[in-house]
Parts: sequence; structure tokens; C-alpha cells
Amino acid sequence: MFDQLQEMMSTPQTRDMVFKMIAQQVAQAPPERREALSRVSVILERTERGMNLAVSHSDDPQVEEVIRGAIENWTEMLSRGFQSMGFRVEIVD
Repeated sequence: MFDQLQEMMSTPQTRDMVFKMIAQQVAQAPPERREALSRVSVILERTERGMNLAVSHSDDPQVEEVIRGAIENWTEMLSRGFQSMGFRVEIVD
């Protein structure tokens, strides 16, 4: 099943659909929230066998909550995906 999900998410059409839905939700946010989001920088460093993610801080408490939630959700999704494939996963806080 994970193979099917991974294959589905590997298609440009599916990714576009998912990110379009996210963008639509963001577009509905108040202008000051969208402005606060635009001031946050995200650095995704690709390494030979992994990646590093760095997200800057926001002066908006609700944006900070979005950042914390996104990191938590993506960490959970990635860890469960690797675990379902049989890998041993360790999350380091």
C-alpha cells in the first residue's frame, strides 16, 4: 500500500493537486497572516543520503503554530513511511 501511495504522490498531477489545495487554504487566510508566512524562510538541504530542514521563526504566534504542526506532521508521515517499509527509524529531538 505504501508503494501505491508513494507511486501516486510521485506523479506531477497528484502533487499539483495536493499543493493546489494547500495554496487555496492559504489564500483564504487574512492578509496579515499571508504576509507573516511570506517572511518565514525554509531551507531544505539535500545530502547524498538524506536531507536537512531549517525553518526560520515568525513573529506571528499562529504562523509559529502552523510551523510546529507542519514539522510534527511531516516527521510522523516520513517516519511511519520508512517504518512501514521495514526500516528502523529513530527521531532525534
